[in-house]
Amino acid sequence: MILCPKCSVQVIPGAKYCHSCGDKVVERSKPCPVCTGTNPIASVFCHHCGFHFSGKPPSVYQPRYRLILEAADLTEQIKALFFAQLRARVAEEHDLQYYSDFVERFYTSSFRSIYEIRSEQIAKDLRTHFRRFGQEGLPEIDLKLEASFEGLMDYFIIQFCPDLHGFSLPASILKHEQSEPGKTSLTNLVFDYLDLEREPQEVYTNFLTMPSDYLANACQRFLFANRKEKVLFILDLSVKGNCKEGIAMTDQAIYWKMPFQRTRKVEYTALQHVRKEQDWVLINDYFFAANPGFNLKLFKLLKKLKGWKEPVLVV
Repeated sequence: MILCPKCSVQVIPGAKYCHSCGDKVVERSKPCPVCTGTNPIASVFCHHCGFHFSGKPPSVYQPRYRLILEAADLTEQIKALFFAQLRARVAEEHDLQYYSDFVERFYTSSFRSIYEIRSEQIAKDLRTHFRRFGQEGLPEIDLKLEASFEGLMDYFIIQFCPDLHGFSLPASILKHEQSEPGKTSLTNLVFDYLDLEREPQEVYTNFLTMPSDYLANACQRFLFANRKEKVLFILDLSVKGNCKEGIAMTDQAIYWKMPFQRTRKVEYTALQHVRKEQDWVLINDYFFAANPGFNLKLFKLLKKLKGWKEPVLVV
């Protein structure tokens, strides 16, 4: 079948001109040598089979989550992937030796029923997306599945496993499962994740009431923000409580200084690597440590912000 490259009407076989609009057909189209389908003359790929007219093979996306999307056991495949991701999460944020306790909690708590319903929805969504877009939809399927796993694991660990992870992670984190750059209040995101009111160290958010010498120490030692930056908080990590060491976050970057360490600054748009170790966090391979609970909350916050190249809203 040959379509007119101008008006897309099916052209009579052998015709050199479109009987509908009169446009030339033969000179402005070319056949694919693989499937014989007709394509506009400027085509780089065959619109029918994907053949590259320069002879280069089309790139093939390798999905992160390998699923047989048309299989009857898709929900079971997703469940296996979920437990693999849960194991990785426990190893990353908590302690892998307690993974079996998390699995037991999954099966003995009401979360199991919640998960079964949600996994059916996920399977239906992924299958529909694949039937609509085929192989070209695989990158989006990876993103959908990753976002679903992240949301489910946060809900499970925060609501059903507070005694297993050893820290009181704030439930307000769950509000931000669908948060996106450019549509999210950074101020709300920071305070919902860090739950600063529960921190044992001194935290300053009102800088008018903060002792002036402490504020001066922070600004001289680690908080080198420009005048256009909005400072969200300063957390004192100094042994003497004088703000000569600490951490601060603004609407653009995170600043900190640890004892016997250089002052560090990382802009949110420059976040590349965030990794939690036993008692510290590496931010773009720079060392940071406060207390175990704050370390975990900060790690989760920065992991959320990593990759956000668009500006975030500040309220």
